[in-house]
Amino acid sequence: MTSRGLVLSTRRLPRVLAPLLLATLALSACSDDEPTAAPSTSPSPSVSESSSEIPSETPSPTPTVTETPSATPTPSPSVTPTAARPTPTPTRTPACAAAKVRAADVTGMSTAAAAKARKISTAARACDSATLVSLARADSTGLAGDQPPASVFTSKAGSSYVALAIVLSMPPTESFDGTIQPRVFSEQYAQNDAEWDKVVAAGLLTRSQATKMRQDDGGYTGYRVGIAEDGTWTFFTTGR
Repeated sequence: MTSRGLVLSTRRLPRVLAPLLLATLALSACSDDEPTAAPSTSPSPSVSESSSEIPSETPSPTPTVTETPSATPTPSPSVTPTAARPTPTPTRTPACAAAKVRAADVTGMSTAAAAKARKISTAARACDSATLVSLARADSTGLAGDQPPASVFTSKAGSSYVALAIVLSMPPTESFDGTIQPRVFSEQYAQNDAEWDKVVAAGLLTRSQATKMRQDDGGYTGYRVGIAEDGTWTFFTTGR
């Protein structure tokens, strides 16, 4: 480059730089007065606007329900049942088979014989073996087959009580030392049909038995009793 060209360039340089310098100064002034803020891409609504547009709803407090604890039932003390004592069953004495037989007929007896007849009759109608055994032992009473009293008057000897009670309930007749029952056993009434009918009606014999007994034995050989005038129980027997 020529010197002329260089001079020309030098002269033009202030003209070019002057505008640039002014522009730089202007920009510096703007930068000092208003700071440049980066624009927000999506403006957010302010808190005040949000508060004014949406009413604040304060939720009502949920009442606290205090549950009253249910009363715990107090357990009743367990009561151990006392074993009930069994009610003792009263011992029933079986009804005596001779209980409905009439009392002793003491017509024509001595006082002592009548007293003994009543005592024997009462024991027989109660099936009282102890009393009968005691009376028979005391008087050495002759019993059928010469059996001991305890063998004749037992808890199972119902027929003995019945027979004894029946013969004592029938009218007595005189004997050589006291009285005997039934009267058909005596020689005086041995063939008396009415007296045979009485023993059949009393249940000591059936009609057929009575007929056979009269034919085979010639007289009454069924149950009979004798009591002496002094009150001794002399016999209670059956058979020949």
